[in-house]
Amino acid sequence: MGFFDSLKKIFNTAEEISKSVEKVQSSNNSNPTTTSAAKPVASKSAANATPADILNSGNIPAKPSNEIKEEFFGGETGDDMFNVSFMLSGDFIEFNSHCEIMPAYQYEPFSNKEYTGYEKNLPQIGIGPDDNIYDAVEEFEESGRLPNGDYEKCDSDYFAFKCTFEAYGLKYYAYAFKSGTAREKEMLSLNYSPDICGTELENKLKTALDEAASTYTETKSN
Repeated sequence: MGFFDSLKKIFNTAEEISKSVEKVQSSNNSNPTTTSAAKPVASKSAANATPADILNSGNIPAKPSNEIKEEFFGGETGDDMFNVSFMLSGDFIEFNSHCEIMPAYQYEPFSNKEYTGYEKNLPQIGIGPDDNIYDAVEEFEESGRLPNGDYEKCDSDYFAFKCTFEAYGLKYYAYAFKSGTAREKEMLSLNYSPDICGTELENKLKTALDEAASTYTETKSN
């Protein structure tokens, strides 16, 4: 399962929960005793829009960064254990993606929770596989060529290149892991809704991912 298949799984799970709630509400309201004016239904794009308080949080200084520590089996054989660490803005809170996107963190600058639940209209940072990134890393390492688009070679021990692209109606900013790393040919990425583009929040979010990538380290533990 690729990164975007995993992302689609998250979307579908959230959608199924939403439909179940709507079904119960519809059943409860099937025999109204009074007549009321119909309420306007929000469009899908409006429903998926970034909340106003989040959208306006770009000018608020980021919380101090935390050191994230993880252990992964990885490398070329998949049998090596790696100790991984990187710094991540305290504005991001860990959540369970219930798929291959792991670890995963959600932008919630006004929350003091240590763990949160997935919200489709909030920005997220995570590590996961993607077929296009896998193929692009292979091609780059074999030929030195990058795909057409917004791709830039990285001067890094761990990342081959960084890039921006769109998928599933979201904007992505990502760093692609080199072969032989703990999460080889996967990506460390940020995703967010298009309404964030060109705002101070977009700069703030990209700065958070840049910090995570620039402070990323890994060592084999076996």
